[in-house]
Amino acid sequence: MSNSKNPIVKKGLQLFNFLKKTYQAWDSTDPFARSAIIAYYTLFSLPSLLMIITSIASYFVGAEAVQGRIHTEIERFISKDVALAIEDMIGNVTLENDNWITLIISIAALIYGATGVFFQMKITMNLIWNVTEKKQNFKRMLINRAIAFGMVLVLGFMLLVAFVVTLGLNLLTEYLGQYAPEITIVFAEILRLLISFIFITGLFAAMFKILPDVIMSYRTTFLGASITAVLFLIGESLLGYYFTSSNPASVYGGAASIVLILLWVNYTCLILFFGAQITVQYALIKRHKIIPNKHAKLAHSDEMAALNEKKKKLDQDRRNALRLLNNPEEAPKKKKS
Repeated sequence: MSNSKNPIVKKGLQLFNFLKKTYQAWDSTDPFARSAIIAYYTLFSLPSLLMIITSIASYFVGAEAVQGRIHTEIERFISKDVALAIEDMIGNVTLENDNWITLIISIAALIYGATGVFFQMKITMNLIWNVTEKKQNFKRMLINRAIAFGMVLVLGFMLLVAFVVTLGLNLLTEYLGQYAPEITIVFAEILRLLISFIFITGLFAAMFKILPDVIMSYRTTFLGASITAVLFLIGESLLGYYFTSSNPASVYGGAASIVLILLWVNYTCLILFFGAQITVQYALIKRHKIIPNKHAKLAHSDEMAALNEKKKKLDQDRRNALRLLNNPEEAPKKKKS
């Protein structure tokens, strides 16, 4: 049997071609520059973003519990020093003021800062999905900021859900640990990994569904989010090993925490954008319906319309030339001087 007829080889070639096409599409969007831009915005958005998220979740479970959860997650993803630095950032952001005008301005600045990173991410997502906004004015800018703020609220809600689920998991493992401690440890680790996967998949699904100006099926959204979550978890492990073994920010001294935040967000965005490109390429192969919403259009629709008009004009000129060639008497006669 030849290799071309071998189903395993055929599937392997299809997967290779799919990944090759995905990489080429991913590389064409200049992901490194766009990830750096989002990392820059994240650095300035982080205090406001975390304060809003903390405030939402703290309303239900208490500020100390939420801040402890954030500290644990950041320490797990990046490092203990970065977790402490971010905890200080949250503590330094305050809205206490007797002047209500100043308070309103502070809240507006807080929301504007918190939505900056998602606003920039929305621009990149539209580029990946090959759509552009029909109108770019002040009203549309406010709508985009509102959409970005919606992602902030989603983050706060998901943090609350994750906190409640983790609390329930801890209670369950403590109970089961009384009867089978060794099995319980393995069970708890598997369950935590599963919860992390579900949480991250839900977050990416929300980003794919809310941020880009496209309409796509939930099937496509969750499939792409699941693949991106797997890539993220693998990348998280590799980044954790890289940060621990090589300590890339050690040469920056007091600015090491800032550098680590920038590096982590930069690498994470690269993974996110690649996952988004996988979603787009898979949807194209499977012919899943993805169309721009009412506020957007295909990125090259104006150019295509101009090309079609030019083609129509060329076709008309060609027909006129053929008609004059076959009927020379119809050609306009020159006036005698």
